[in-house]
Amino acid sequence: MRLPEFLWATLFLAASAGASADPVTIIHAGRLLAVPGEEVRSRQSLIIDGDRIVEVRDGFVAPTELDAHKTIDLSGMFVLPGLIDLHVHLTSEVKPGGILRTVTQSDAELAITAAWNALRNLEAGFTTVLDMGEGHRAHEIAVYAVRAAVESGRIPGPRILAVGTPISAEASSRTASFRKEVESSIPTEAVCSGADDCRRAVREQVRRGADVISFYNSGSLLSKASPSQTLTDEEMGAIVETAHALGRKVVADGGNTRDDAAGINGALRAGVDWIDTVTYPDDLTWELLLERGVYFVPHLYALHAAVGDTAETLDQGTMYWLPRSTLQSLYELKQESPSAREAYRRGVQFAFGSDPGVFPHGDNAGEFAALVREGLSVMEAVQAATINAASALGLQDQIGTLEAGKYADLIAVSGDPLEDVSVLNDVRFVMREGTVFVP
Repeated sequence: MRLPEFLWATLFLAASAGASADPVTIIHAGRLLAVPGEEVRSRQSLIIDGDRIVEVRDGFVAPTELDAHKTIDLSGMFVLPGLIDLHVHLTSEVKPGGILRTVTQSDAELAITAAWNALRNLEAGFTTVLDMGEGHRAHEIAVYAVRAAVESGRIPGPRILAVGTPISAEASSRTASFRKEVESSIPTEAVCSGADDCRRAVREQVRRGADVISFYNSGSLLSKASPSQTLTDEEMGAIVETAHALGRKVVADGGNTRDDAAGINGALRAGVDWIDTVTYPDDLTWELLLERGVYFVPHLYALHAAVGDTAETLDQGTMYWLPRSTLQSLYELKQESPSAREAYRRGVQFAFGSDPGVFPHGDNAGEFAALVREGLSVMEAVQAATINAASALGLQDQIGTLEAGKYADLIAVSGDPLEDVSVLNDVRFVMREGTVFVP
């Protein structure tokens, strides 16, 4: 549910003021999915002290029993953990001119865009997001600024984690090409060559503030003659080893070459924590995913939304302004059987990433229906966006379920999402770390 625009400023001031010291809040949940994968319980009370859940009780606890600061009545609603999206682009907007904005927008303008999109994600029930970055520092600077503002309570938003600038090989950074005079003023960053240089790039990203390390292990999906593997096995191994030594999880972003899955498989052998955008895997990919227990993040909805459903309606999707040839390529890909279908059949573990920026921020929940179409149950799709995504980030002790000791990140919907997945497109209540953002 979108907030009325005039409430944005109200939330801004409320977040700035901060909450009172350790207020006790009781939430009465009509139905509660505290741990996705386990049973739904009726008439439950969540006891929240400050930003943490301290207890989940049967029945509706009266505020006088605990001297509670306040009681929130969600007795007519279905309550579940706050959702987690492992693939967002907070500085990206769905409108023509994206390539030129790289050289026309200031860091401040990008930060405003990122703040606005962060709020859209929060309103949609996503209390934690991972920004997957761009190839230029301006995007990184903007996202880090918004992350800090949200953390300090100056603006409303989800918990933001960020990869900063993805690490890449020379000429494989997925950035636009400009005249050399322009390129020299906005160079592509986080480029490395050789194992030692890739170790340096990881250390630099961590120094700058990256929560997670991302690297491009293959070329771009829509680029002609795109390489199947852009970094050597030694380079990928150095990236993963260094990142893990510095306490960072690693995601390999790419597996897009139709005839060769070398980049995906090399990243899996290197020890990445999850694989993103696996468009063309092979049998070895499945073996490695299962053997190593690595998460698979397909983000299906982005392609579904990008173009129309027929060859005659190519330009009726979110990417309508792209050249006809590009829209045709996307349409042809949309007609193929997604790799997610085979991944599910083989028992691969899914984590949730939707890729807003290709479609409008706030429409992230469209990914749930896309996952269900490929075979997942709604419960499994919700697990991907809660327990599994939290585990991928290494935050399973903090978020992903509604249990004592974890952050009070929760959402509520008016229907039963396990019966009708579209209910997740209309979130009616959002709390992050004990603060209500969508009443």
